[in-house]
Amino acid sequence: MATASIPGVRGGLPLLGNLLQFRADRLALQDAAARTGPLARVQLAHLPIYIVTDAEMAHQVLVEQASSFVKSAGLAILKPLLGEGLLTAEGEPHRRHRKLLAPAFAPKRLSAYGAAMVEETLRTVTSWRAGQRIDLLAEMMAMTLAIAGRTMFSADVRRDAANVAHGLELGLAAHEESLQSPIRLGYEWPLPRHLKMRRAVKILDQVVYRLIAEGRARGTDLGDVLSILLLARDEDGSGLSDRQVRDEVMTLLLAGHETTANTLTWTWYELAKNPGVLATLEAELAKLGDRDVAVEDLAALPYNLAVIEEAMRLHPPAYMTARETTHDVTIGTTTFAKGSILAVNIRGIHRRADYYPDPDAFRPERMLPDAKKQRPRERYLPFGAGPRVCIGSHFALLEAQLALATLVRHARLELATAKPIPYDPQVTLRPKGGMPMIVEKR
Repeated sequence: MATASIPGVRGGLPLLGNLLQFRADRLALQDAAARTGPLARVQLAHLPIYIVTDAEMAHQVLVEQASSFVKSAGLAILKPLLGEGLLTAEGEPHRRHRKLLAPAFAPKRLSAYGAAMVEETLRTVTSWRAGQRIDLLAEMMAMTLAIAGRTMFSADVRRDAANVAHGLELGLAAHEESLQSPIRLGYEWPLPRHLKMRRAVKILDQVVYRLIAEGRARGTDLGDVLSILLLARDEDGSGLSDRQVRDEVMTLLLAGHETTANTLTWTWYELAKNPGVLATLEAELAKLGDRDVAVEDLAALPYNLAVIEEAMRLHPPAYMTARETTHDVTIGTTTFAKGSILAVNIRGIHRRADYYPDPDAFRPERMLPDAKKQRPRERYLPFGAGPRVCIGSHFALLEAQLALATLVRHARLELATAKPIPYDPQVTLRPKGGMPMIVEKR
């Protein structure tokens, strides 16, 4: 079947196609694509995007035929920020980067990170006052940044939280403006969005290069990611330059705290709306008695993990991932020409009623071990799949489990507004305007 026979999403305009719909409400356009069919075409001016809302076809794109694709051009917009790190590298450089970083995320190392994760969570929750109104997203961003600093870079970066947040906001805003523009001009052009990205890079570079300088000054292996990068040697004995280390640190620093902060924020949003689920979770955690949760306790807390995984089903931080074909390739019964862009609609797959009955309901029972065994794995993609599956997925799940268990045992959070919290779909799926909550201490 040729791509011409793929149904297009309705509502497009001459010349512009679905571009105005994309600008107005990206998620609504993705939902419209899901309703159009498992494979639908969205036209952004002259550029066709093929939206995949089918688990089997997504598996072909991400796993079975992964070598036929590269990351799409949309990610290249972030290259000034992320450089040539793991997220943006392709082919052999990507494989080399993964091999280099893999030891930092080995199970033995992950277990050693647990204590710091709990300590930073306790530091956050004990700073809250009963009756205090907080922006939970900002609190989780600062907390997960502190955890990333301690576990990955052996540094206290809480003092950098405001600067990192500001730099990240600028960078994401610049990315969004570039993504929505039908005109592509090189980064060297002094466009407002490019100047905004340059400010973001400058702010974040100050933090990252300081971490690198501190690591080089120590000169010892502290068992963290930064030590691995600084001590790495190529076959000729040469090490990584500060710029190469910077690209990996920037990728891990931003990706390693932004996504987990979003996960914890949306998890609390669902717990606040579903008191019965919160009560079940509290009962499971009560088994621990008064002691702090530890890594070895997690095997006995399946509902805690199920709550997190169900929140990621409804609100996946990485809600869409796109690939571009490097040659003609057949997915399902359709042949796509070289240069075609296929976007896997992760959030749409997670909300298909034939995969998850009553898909908009928050039901952690779907994620308990017996239920997961009955479901094909490719129907759940919060970390992607295949050779580009998130290298930090186990780290993120460990952190989320320890943080959620610790938070629930020390506080209860209520939504500070009766209005629905809208999405802000940028690189990740954030709550628009933050997440206003009222603290109730235990």
